[in-house]
Amino acid sequence: MEHINHRRYDLVVIGGGPGGIPAAVAAARRGWKVLLVERNAFLGGAAASGLGILGYIDREGNPALGGIAQELMDRLEEMHGALGHFRCPVHNSISPVSPECVKIAALEMCLDAGVEVFFNQELLDVQVEEGRVAAVTVYGKCTRTVLHASVFVDATGDGDLAYLAGASFRSGQDGTGVMQPATLMFTVTNYDLDRLLDYAEGHPEDFGIKEDYAKGYDPAFFRATPGHCFIGLTRMIRDARAAGDFDVPRNQFIYITTPTEGALAINTSRIISIDASNPYQLSDGLVAGYLQVHQLLRFMNRYVPGFENARLASISPALGVRETRHFDGVYRLTRQEMYSGYVKENAVAQSAYNIDIHSGTGDHIDLTPVSRPFGIPYGCLVPEKVDGLLLSGRTICTDTEVYASARVMGPCLAIGEAAGEAAAICLEDGIQPRQADVQKLRRRLRENGCLF
Repeated sequence: MEHINHRRYDLVVIGGGPGGIPAAVAAARRGWKVLLVERNAFLGGAAASGLGILGYIDREGNPALGGIAQELMDRLEEMHGALGHFRCPVHNSISPVSPECVKIAALEMCLDAGVEVFFNQELLDVQVEEGRVAAVTVYGKCTRTVLHASVFVDATGDGDLAYLAGASFRSGQDGTGVMQPATLMFTVTNYDLDRLLDYAEGHPEDFGIKEDYAKGYDPAFFRATPGHCFIGLTRMIRDARAAGDFDVPRNQFIYITTPTEGALAINTSRIISIDASNPYQLSDGLVAGYLQVHQLLRFMNRYVPGFENARLASISPALGVRETRHFDGVYRLTRQEMYSGYVKENAVAQSAYNIDIHSGTGDHIDLTPVSRPFGIPYGCLVPEKVDGLLLSGRTICTDTEVYASARVMGPCLAIGEAAGEAAAICLEDGIQPRQADVQKLRRRLRENGCLF
């Protein structure tokens, strides 16, 4: 027989990934009763997939993230679960992390702040009263739990809370609705990177990024940089495809180093033409992802020098989703306004990553370098019409090009802290998110060490 329970909090954050963890921690440190709800049995979201975190350093080598984002990295380094921040000619920077250490560090950070964590809970329903989110219902182990709060933060990635609350949104990219593809990350062991880099040195035509912005992105850089992301083997993939050994819709092989000795993260699977906010398509995407992992293992063993004996070590526990719903906010940040006076005066977070659009129909990536960070105004975090709710992580309101930069984990961590501090201000002043004093919020975030 199903049970129904009711619990009350000051703030409820739905989603325990990069957009949710800092939100919960920030508000709890202000003394509020905070619940962080996570559908999985671990915290970390995409950071627990094997991906390195992008956005800690800008293209000029300057720090771009502080506050809780840097605190998390400091904890990981203490656990030997991070290597630090490394500059990159293509990605601006990359900060490799151990997915297993992320799960522990994120949980400990939440508990130290006084956050209550509720695992294995699926968002089921949202109760809206007079235009304000008043309660949400989550479900797990044959039990419905109704969570009442004054403020809620949607850090689900797909915006499930905002969607159920009736917030207006658009899906996919502006004008087409096409969504960036998903990826199923996995790690391998028993490989020899020196042999691959030897091959790259002898076959420059089959290696790397050829655009002018990628100067210095070469085997010497990889040998000298413990934390890096390799992109290349275009001709090798083309040959494998012609031989019938490769049908993943990806034109390059991508690996990312990790802090775990002997473990290499592979970011080469590519699941196109799915809407991961649709449960049936999400399931189909996972099926495709697992099959691609097996195919990529065979490709590495057969074609890639140094990977003849590579073995599968782990597969990410969830599909890595780049894009689904985009919600309408009080302010919509566009590429034309990235460096405007309004943005500079109202920014509560920033992105130092490039405009990185993975084709949702083809096998390529369109990347436009971002030379200096741009701000993310508070209005991007506030739904246009629904009260009692803040958007965090990749649910915020931007156009396609801004989103392609702000969607990665670094900016999402910064956005999460801003959402948590904004929620605390709303609780203190008894107001709705749209009424929050942005300058007060900015002062608090700067005191926390945030950069924008």
